[in-house]
Amino acid sequence: MALLAGLDFHFDLDFNEIPLQEAEVYLEELTSKYANLIYGQQTKIYVRLEEGSLKVTLAVVGVLYIGIGQYGSFRSGIDYMIKDAKSLNSLVTSEIVKNGMNEADIIESKKMHCDPDRIRRVLLAIDRLESKQELSKSELDKELSKIRTSVRNICSSLSEEDAGFFATSIKEDYWPQDREIPYFVERYKLVAREEDIVHYPVASIYIPRVNKALQRTSR
Repeated sequence: MALLAGLDFHFDLDFNEIPLQEAEVYLEELTSKYANLIYGQQTKIYVRLEEGSLKVTLAVVGVLYIGIGQYGSFRSGIDYMIKDAKSLNSLVTSEIVKNGMNEADIIESKKMHCDPDRIRRVLLAIDRLESKQELSKSELDKELSKIRTSVRNICSSLSEEDAGFFATSIKEDYWPQDREIPYFVERYKLVAREEDIVHYPVASIYIPRVNKALQRTSR
């Protein structure tokens, strides 16, 4: 599984005045509704609430190759997934307000740096390296080492299937000296078939819902 998107909110609400369990269920269901639609799969939503003036972190976890499979190439898919995370943030924010929260109580709303962002950074680093015409061997080795380290770190945080999917999108020259990478590539070739990509039914996004979990108890 991969961290497809993450949303951070800061609300001008007192943590101790919020019905925490109700708020967690509400935020999970709301985010899941849009994330499932956007990423074409059944995502998992993790909710974290922090004390003080209420801070909320929403992590959207799913399968990378299904999310990217909705688009053309791997590169364009990554770019679109980053845009999708921004759209998800906007949709969730709008829905929270529509469901009864005072817009003035939203201090901050932003997306987190997630696996698609990390992958895009590596792809850009590869592009920059390949665009440089004259590099000494030491300079080349240094750049390759940085890229391979990033590739290793990303693969270690992904499922075998997603790690293999990512590795197949770049040249073998950029793979780290890791015996697992070729194994992940072969594993991905075995499982990432059309019949394995299941698009789950998504609840209607047009059903209005009045929410009292994220409203002030007093004014």
